[in-house]
Amino acid sequence: MSYYRGNLAVELERQSRTVTKTKRTIRIRPTIPTGEKLLYLLFISITVIGLGLVGMRYSQISQYNYDIQSTKKENRLLSEKNAAVKLQIEQLSNRDRIQNEAERQGMVFNPEAVHVIGQSKSQAKVQASSLPATQPQQP
Repeated sequence: MSYYRGNLAVELERQSRTVTKTKRTIRIRPTIPTGEKLLYLLFISITVIGLGLVGMRYSQISQYNYDIQSTKKENRLLSEKNAAVKLQIEQLSNRDRIQNEAERQGMVFNPEAVHVIGQSKSQAKVQASSLPATQPQQP
């Protein structure tokens, strides 16, 4: 139970409790027109499509960059292999190695049959310094 300070306080409180009913008028705000809604929808759709296209293009550019980098790496590896093969060709085409391999397989050096490319016929005869010019005859 609440405590009241005299009769006057109770009277004032009773008067303030009286409910007055007032009617409120509700105004309905006009909504956005249908045409404007369609324009907004169109703008949002174009924006989303544009962002999607930009994202796809970015993805393609990233893929192209990756392909370029991998192709450069392959090119570098093939260049290294090419250099190694050229070195091997130079080593295998060494004149002394070829001559030693031919002699090992039983071939005989004939200086009369040697022709040097790029020289005239008078300079075509070459004497081998490592082998004698005449071959010893076997009985």
